[in-house]
Amino acid sequence: MKKHHVHALLLVVILAIFSIVTGCTNTMVAERTTVDDTGVLNLPDMFGSSLKITADDGLVYIPSPFPHDHFKNGDRVAFSGRTTPNPYYPIQTGIPVDLVLMRQIPGDSGYIYGVGNMTCITTEGGFYGIIVDTGGKSGVVQYLPLDLDSEFSQDGIVVSFTAKGNPDVITISQWGLPVNIVRMKKLT
Repeated sequence: MKKHHVHALLLVVILAIFSIVTGCTNTMVAERTTVDDTGVLNLPDMFGSSLKITADDGLVYIPSPFPHDHFKNGDRVAFSGRTTPNPYYPIQTGIPVDLVLMRQIPGDSGYIYGVGNMTCITTEGGFYGIIVDTGGKSGVVQYLPLDLDSEFSQDGIVVSFTAKGNPDVITISQWGLPVNIVRMKKLT
């Protein structure tokens, strides 16, 4: 075998080993359909950066819809949602996620954004609560709106809401995390 053939074969073997070690092979990775994680918010700046959440595991998510008010750049958040296909890859780096629930960390006294179902609870004289199904390890989360507008007092409607947690309030209902509604919108 000629010397240049040996060098070419050695180069091919080295490149193959390098590709395997660095993960550049076409291995199938199970795609996430639901996300239930914590991370840091990176809000858009005047230079055109995109809105994203950098998760603690290093993955970057592009949330939609996103409540721009009450959340600040650098906030630690817990978030849940469903991933969507990214038609802009590789231009837009990040995994698009339809937010179902996002709350500031630490504690239950920060701002909360969610999409959930209004539900009539018939105990303790009856009241309306918001049930958010995260679809992930957080499961079903219950919120008790303390100042619910009458137009949202309808069983079964889907709403998006921004609220401020109020865990120090004592209620007779003993159901869900008490929250003060900042903004609420009926979804179709």
